[in-house]
Amino acid sequence: MHVSSITAAVSLFVALVSSQRLTKPPLQPNLDNLKAGFLNNLKPVASTKTPYQAGYMPTDCKRIAQNEGKNPADIQSWNVKYSDCSAVWVFCYHKNSNGPLSDLINTFGRLPVHTRQFSRHIMSLPATNGYAYNSGGNLVFFGDTLSNINVHVHEAAHSLDLLGAFFPDKPLSGSAKWTNEYNQDSAVPDPYAQTNQVENVAQNTVVTTYERNVPGGFFGLNPNANKIFHQYATVDTEQRNAAPPNLLVTGGSCTERLANSAPVLISGSARVAAAAPVEAVAVPAGLATIGAKDFNTKETCNFH
Repeated sequence: MHVSSITAAVSLFVALVSSQRLTKPPLQPNLDNLKAGFLNNLKPVASTKTPYQAGYMPTDCKRIAQNEGKNPADIQSWNVKYSDCSAVWVFCYHKNSNGPLSDLINTFGRLPVHTRQFSRHIMSLPATNGYAYNSGGNLVFFGDTLSNINVHVHEAAHSLDLLGAFFPDKPLSGSAKWTNEYNQDSAVPDPYAQTNQVENVAQNTVVTTYERNVPGGFFGLNPNANKIFHQYATVDTEQRNAAPPNLLVTGGSCTERLANSAPVLISGSARVAAAAPVEAVAVPAGLATIGAKDFNTKETCNFH
């Protein structure tokens, strides 16, 4: 299957499952009780930042800003390099965001690097309510979610699922294996997981990330956690068998990355002037390039 066909298939899949609400009861009212454990055990990786080329911004960030009714000129773009990866992430930060850029950088930097490497640009936009979504691997945070570790793990989990990081089921949320394992359980993690299987896999990835990095784990936190055991175990098996293995466990260094979207003029023509120096787009030598796919979870991702 050609890349364009795979991309279309993933986008169609996300659209189809958006209305397929799950009926199993929630195990917890929410996953807020995981935040403290995450913050105590997922330490932010050291990072440095440098300004993106003046007058330019990543194409994806400009598109998202315009789609959200924001002026691209209000977006500040930064190259952020974490100490565990040779490639930079480009952060797109609205000047009126509901928190400092440092919070956005540090919160994303808490994620295991093999989770982080499946996300492209990290973006924050101002909003009265807190919510977020994933658009083709771009993580878009509104309001105070820019510093919410649970939301960062959740949105990055969509990249793992929908970009095919889990092995061998790509996406996991649309596989027969996932459906069969889900059918053996009597609950889902929380009401948000009831939205559909894409959101359910993401919330189970939050649970699995907690289980794998926090002493005592989720199963030590909730005595009824066996009600979602098959879903958890499936995510855990897939992340352990992935390449690289242990996607959800801290440590190591990046092995692959999504290529950055091309630089584009902030104002005027959408075409980059040929004579102008531009930011690097290609993944650095020594790292594999993750195949891009078109999807958007905006219609179902809604954290408050």
